[in-house]
Amino acid sequence: MALTSRAVVMPGDGTWELREFPVPAPPPGGGVLRVEAVGMCHSDVDHLHGIVHTPWGGAYPSIPGHEIVGRIHALTDEARARWGVVEGQRVAVRESVPLPDGTRVYGHDYGIDERSGLFGGYADYMELLPETLMEPLPDDVSAEELTLWEPLAIAVRWATAVRPGDSVAILGPGHLGLASIVAARAAGAERIFITGTAADALRLDAARKLGVEEAIDISTTDPVERVRELTGDGVAVVIDAASGSTATVTQGMKMARRGGTVVIGGLKDRKPVEGFISDMIPMRQLHLHAGFPGDHVKTAVELIRQGKIPTADLLGEVVTLDTVGDGLALLAREQVDRDAIRVSLKLTE
Repeated sequence: MALTSRAVVMPGDGTWELREFPVPAPPPGGGVLRVEAVGMCHSDVDHLHGIVHTPWGGAYPSIPGHEIVGRIHALTDEARARWGVVEGQRVAVRESVPLPDGTRVYGHDYGIDERSGLFGGYADYMELLPETLMEPLPDDVSAEELTLWEPLAIAVRWATAVRPGDSVAILGPGHLGLASIVAARAAGAERIFITGTAADALRLDAARKLGVEEAIDISTTDPVERVRELTGDGVAVVIDAASGSTATVTQGMKMARRGGTVVIGGLKDRKPVEGFISDMIPMRQLHLHAGFPGDHVKTAVELIRQGKIPTADLLGEVVTLDTVGDGLALLAREQVDRDAIRVSLKLTE
């Protein structure tokens, strides 16, 4: 009997369905992955609704999922030699696939009508093109915990602005904001603050457990005034990890000390920033850094391998293909009495 793979398919109109696909043989020069787990990202919710943030522009209908952990199921001899992996080995599959005509992203830029269609992590199996980049992962940490490698790689990129002894304010306690706490600490930050709203109570509690000096509820406290009260003149580095909210851009510029750095990380869904005053940049000698790209995968994986990342504390909720709808609702924050610091999809036992 031919091997099949279940997969979540999104047509880009706010709906999704669970379908079955034949598992292909490895493509020339490539392989096939058995997906163990995939981190669920807010960009997957955007993809659900036809919003794609990739330079390529997306493809529909398609299988989402780009924070991928799995084991090599099948390989061509060429791929085995080039990737340096063997069947059964656990790997992190990088989402970006560099091609001669531009970079494409697994989970966003490949439709189900292209080749096998299995080009996203919300599936039991996934086709690996020869241009795929991957990193070996340890076997002594659960696959669901290991999905942290992808947001951590982004957070490590954002934290390259941090120097030993720096004070850091992180705006937004989502999974990238929480990952930024451990990335900033690994970079040598001495004092770390984080901000969120009353709706972020669970996430702010998680930040406290990760050792931030203060988690600030902006529903009751002016975050700029509070950070300045705690530091005197503001922080050395602000990491804007908030997705969707543009208010954090101007907050961050006011929160940074003179000569400080503001890393714009969280995407704002292309919305304009109200109240943006560019004169603040030269007058306060601010440095604005782009948070993208986050290609620090080797560093992220090595931090996990060394036991420096509390992956269990950052696990959050785990769903399956049978309960993936609950995961998407959690990501979209549509469940009134339930929240999660992260959500991951478990595919195999």
